[in-house]
Amino acid sequence: MSKDRIIRATGKTAPFRLVLVDLTQTMNEIGKKHGALSYSLKLMAETTIASIFLSSSLKFRGTVSVKATFAGELTSIQADTTPYISRNDFDKASSGQVASESSYLVRASIPHQELERIKGDEPAAVPQTFEVVKLDDHGKRVHESIVEATSPFMGRNLASYLLQSEQVKSAVGIEAQFNQEDPSKLDYAAGFYVEAFGDITEKDITILEQVVLNLPAFKDMYKTESGDIVDELKYQFEGPYDIDVVLELGAKPYCPCSKERTLSSLSSLPLQDLQEMVQEGKDLEMICDFCRSKYNVTIEDIKTLIKEREK
Repeated sequence: MSKDRIIRATGKTAPFRLVLVDLTQTMNEIGKKHGALSYSLKLMAETTIASIFLSSSLKFRGTVSVKATFAGELTSIQADTTPYISRNDFDKASSGQVASESSYLVRASIPHQELERIKGDEPAAVPQTFEVVKLDDHGKRVHESIVEATSPFMGRNLASYLLQSEQVKSAVGIEAQFNQEDPSKLDYAAGFYVEAFGDITEKDITILEQVVLNLPAFKDMYKTESGDIVDELKYQFEGPYDIDVVLELGAKPYCPCSKERTLSSLSSLPLQDLQEMVQEGKDLEMICDFCRSKYNVTIEDIKTLIKEREK
């Protein structure tokens, strides 16, 4: 299996931006940590790709969090992505070289109890909302928007969000397919995002629309000799247009959780709640919703939090 790839490109002669993604390996790794199977794994991957498309347009160092909520057996899926681009790769990009040190930092979560109930079945999940939060590199919220989720397909929800909240004309395709013999793995998780800039002509819009309409199905691109969906998508868009690849990055699972962050979240609880935990006399096991890492919080840890609060 080829490595995950994210390509950012622009049209040489027409004003549009293009992002192409293959996130198969990363989502298989994240899905394994959660024990996600089949449709749940597919939804996690598609939500994460939607987040990557949004974070690819950040004008500052930061993170984009996408949360899709549902009514039914599954209530929500959240994905956070952070583009990390080194200074060295900025210099490489300006000279037309491929980035070698940079990647998207990716994490995703799904309610664990719901996941255990659903197992490998297709969940009853009626789309409710599509929420986008953009944070700077200090974790401060700089943008927040919630729109109605119009479809179970994340590409359509993202395009609807962009038109409503950011007045961006776009075409989005996102698809993940789980392996029929081993539903704990994805055959592919890929997508494309095309954004038309404000000065694009009607002629170019018409041509881009035809390119998108005539794209092969993702499953057919996956079945090509190379099996490289990103290369196949790039080839399709290069048919009528020359494109400049601005940057090519990888992806990897990443979670900033730690014992210190876990204790920090506990410290925000009411003092009485902390005191009751001490009286119960039992250590706590806390599990990160994103990476499923386990942290043991002892009674002494809680006593220390209480002392700091009482100062």
